[in-house]
Amino acid sequence: MHASHPDVTFSFTAKVEHIIAHRALFPELASLGCVFMVSAVESLSDRVLGILDKRHTRQDVYAAIDIVRDAGISLRPTFVAFTPWTTLEDYVELCDLIYSHHLEHEVDPVQLAIRLLVPPGSLLAQSPELAPFLDQGPFDERSLTYAWIHPDARMDRLYESVAAVAEEAARADEDPAVTFARIHEMAAAMDGRASSATRHGPRDLQAAQREPPPRLSEPWFCCAQPTRTQLARSAQPVPLRKR
Repeated sequence: MHASHPDVTFSFTAKVEHIIAHRALFPELASLGCVFMVSAVESLSDRVLGILDKRHTRQDVYAAIDIVRDAGISLRPTFVAFTPWTTLEDYVELCDLIYSHHLEHEVDPVQLAIRLLVPPGSLLAQSPELAPFLDQGPFDERSLTYAWIHPDARMDRLYESVAAVAEEAARADEDPAVTFARIHEMAAAMDGRASSATRHGPRDLQAAQREPPPRLSEPWFCCAQPTRTQLARSAQPVPLRKR
């Protein structure tokens, strides 16, 4: 039986493959006070997952969501939403997953704006899978990453739009469900289709989620590229203080 009000609550991070392998432990983790967990899902594309060597599959993602939720724990997946191999259809399917599994309050909007970073020393920098997409220009000292260009120009345009929406929404402290709906509509329209919310009709997210699930206090993540505002601030000289 789960403890209804444990004195100490906690969260943890685990790989999707470990959720699958240790599914029997999750009811006990919930009883001990685990309220949410983070897992690097990264993508629903088996091709992308293989290139990133994630060691889980698309079907494993769906199974992991069920395992964690059935135990009464909130799952907060993280994504690398933009890679050279992610298609527009892949991106819309990711939005569909969030909608169909009511993850709007468990996925920070910035997760839908994360673009693959290729810093110095990255194994991907030498990968033949990435070579066709690397920009021929010099290493970008400002962002500390090798630049790459998506073969579908729509994806680079979508990234710019989603990143701007996520940054603006974070500043305005917008309801994540509202931000997600805006991003979902944007991606679906670019793919020439209606979003899941449009196809299946609106739902009352406030009623469906009476109490917001537990979360980290900071919506930005270390693996997210710096925003334009953050880059602009980092470029400004730091004034010296007289003692």
